[in-house]
Amino acid sequence: MRNIRNITELDEAIQMLEEKAKFQKQELKEHFSDVMEGLKPINLIRHLIQSAFSGGNKQDLLKAAIGLGSGILGRKLMMGKSGGSIIRRVIGVALEFGLGGIVAKNAEKIKEKGSELIERFFRRKNSNHPELKPHSEQHTVNYFQKN
Repeated sequence: MRNIRNITELDEAIQMLEEKAKFQKQELKEHFSDVMEGLKPINLIRHLIQSAFSGGNKQDLLKAAIGLGSGILGRKLMMGKSGGSIIRRVIGVALEFGLGGIVAKNAEKIKEKGSELIERFFRRKNSNHPELKPHSEQHTVNYFQKN
C-alpha cells in the first residue's frame, strides 16, 4: 500500500479499491455459477458415468454390478418378500452384501465356470443333430471372454 498525502490521492485509492472489489465480485459470481452448474444432478451423474467407464474402471464396475445383482437375487431367493421382522430384514441385507462381495471378488472364476456350463448345455442340446461335428472335434468357447 502506498502513503496517501492528500484528498485527491485518497479519492484515487478509494476508486481503485472499488474497481478491484467490483472485479473480484464478478469473478466470484462466475466461479459460483460454474460450481453450481457442476453440482446439478445431471452433471454429477454424467461426470460419474464418464469417470466410471474410463480406463481400468470398466472391469471393476462390471464386477461390482455382477456382485450387486447376484446379491440382490440371492437375498430375494433366500428370504422371499422383503417384509417381516427387523431381524429377517437385517439377515437379508447381510446376505445380499456378503454374497455380492464374494461374487465380485471371484468374478473371473464364476465367468469361467459359467462358460463351461453354457458350453455343456449347448453341446448336449445340439448333439441330436447329425450335421454337427462330434464332441472331440469341437473346440472350447469362452462366452464371457473379452474380444
